[in-house]
Amino acid sequence: MFETPITKTEKKYGDDKIKSRAALIRIAGVTGILANVLFAAIKFVIGTAANSIAITSDAVNNLTDASSSIITLAGLKLSQKPADRKHPLGYGRIEYISGLIVAAIVLITGVEFFQTSVGRIADPEPVDFSVLQLVLLGVFVVGKLILGRLDKEFGLRSKSGALVASGTDARMDALVSTLTIITAVITMATGIVIDGYAGVAMSLFIMFNGISLIKDTVNSIIGSRADKKVVDEVKADILGIEPIRGAYDMIIHNYGPATQLGTLNLEMPDYTTVEQAYMAMEQAQRKVYQKHHIYFTFGLYSVNTYDDDVISARDQVTAIVKGTEGAISIHAFNYDKNNKLIRFDIIVDFGVHDFMEFRNKLIRKLSESYPGFTFDINVDLDYA
Repeated sequence: MFETPITKTEKKYGDDKIKSRAALIRIAGVTGILANVLFAAIKFVIGTAANSIAITSDAVNNLTDASSSIITLAGLKLSQKPADRKHPLGYGRIEYISGLIVAAIVLITGVEFFQTSVGRIADPEPVDFSVLQLVLLGVFVVGKLILGRLDKEFGLRSKSGALVASGTDARMDALVSTLTIITAVITMATGIVIDGYAGVAMSLFIMFNGISLIKDTVNSIIGSRADKKVVDEVKADILGIEPIRGAYDMIIHNYGPATQLGTLNLEMPDYTTVEQAYMAMEQAQRKVYQKHHIYFTFGLYSVNTYDDDVISARDQVTAIVKGTEGAISIHAFNYDKNNKLIRFDIIVDFGVHDFMEFRNKLIRKLSESYPGFTFDINVDLDYA
């Protein structure tokens, strides 16, 4: 049975996801370097022979892609340095720094070729294409599409944003090369030289990619919202473990693609013993780490299951909260009828900027149904 490079690599390393991830990135990186250097060399020869700034700029763009792969591999190597006293969580974020360097190179390349292309528009020079040259460019389009698919699949499987971005960039390069072919055909058919204009279009495209890569990398460094699919899967896995009834306040801290820590508060029935709670949390911790390579620590909320007054109050308060603009949900509900105290945590969306004003507004609404009660409300953002 035929096995893809991905399945072969994962089979080789088994459950060792860190080594498997590194191997996938190395395979994709080396393939990208060799392919892009070959593409760049042949395109440079064609561009020089045809006196085409568009093809020459496309060749340099391929060299940029090759250098991106080199920097990605270097970043991977440095990020694998073992943790030490100064960096107890390792060096995983170096991958983001290497990604930022790659993005800057892409942007600078685009700016330089924009200047060259504008000069060609102001002072056009004749271009001369052959059918063989155009056929070779067509082959490069197919090659770039294959390389783009390879990088994307390897990137998704290894959770490497740099590789996914490289895959997107490769597919966009195929589009740029297609534009170059169209430009050449128009020139051959009409004699009108639009090479400089095509170069401007491609340089703008390169700059756009560079800016997009910078934004994505900076977001990773600053800290971005956890992937919704991962969040949903983690919650589903945990809620399938008895006696867990709810999972709230998830925060995932990213210290590199291969090093993530998480915190999560769990709800369990009030009759749960300490031993049962410990066993459930230990099982949840192990299950999530094996599947997502995220190490979670947990807090614990108790859910009242036997007092009808508490259950009724929780349902009524939940209904009032849901009718409040900006509110998403409540949890950690506690109702003390004797001392006239209601406590709970509330999740709000990012449209709520003044927590104190929001809390006071909600307390006024709740006081209409529970006069004389004191309300202890903790407001949390919807982090995940």
